[in-house]
Amino acid sequence: MARRLMQRNLLRYLRSKGLSDVTMYGHLHSVDAISDDLQASRREGRKLVILGYSQGGFHAVKVARELERRGVEIALLVSIAAGGLGRVFPGRWGFDPRNVPTNVDVCLNFFSQGDLLGCDQSHQMNEAFGSSATQRVENHMFHAHEGVSHIDLVRCYPEERIKPAVRTQVIERIMTEISGLNTSGVQHI
Repeated sequence: MARRLMQRNLLRYLRSKGLSDVTMYGHLHSVDAISDDLQASRREGRKLVILGYSQGGFHAVKVARELERRGVEIALLVSIAAGGLGRVFPGRWGFDPRNVPTNVDVCLNFFSQGDLLGCDQSHQMNEAFGSSATQRVENHMFHAHEGVSHIDLVRCYPEERIKPAVRTQVIERIMTEISGLNTSGVQHI
């Protein structure tokens, strides 16, 4: 379900904004296969952006860890709604998904207290933290009273249905960070 949601919304939105080299993987894709693709893109001189939503947010961190092991730098890691009921598979992940690997320059982590699927009850459990003092990690939380659901965090179409707070705090924030990278390609999980 999340894969189709991402295809119809955030993936489509990123491509419509000129990021034609966006690739989409699912959270069930092999970490090694995704890492191979990303490593090849990095060798071509591209800056890597890994963006994951829901279970894909956990998977994005797992891929970042594998790329750390390989010595591959990641310009931007984005995690959206990766918590809550997604943690029912802790054995699958085998690591703390909030600990940002050292090869990540910038991490943007988005979650909403009104999202039972992607947010832990204690907001501190949702906050990402860096492994190195040189990293920039930003945690963006929507309070429960803002009414931002799991789907609202990535809904981009029709554009008039994007919640104003999500537009400015999630969509525009991601686009600003990507634009600052001057990337010719973005890889997306």
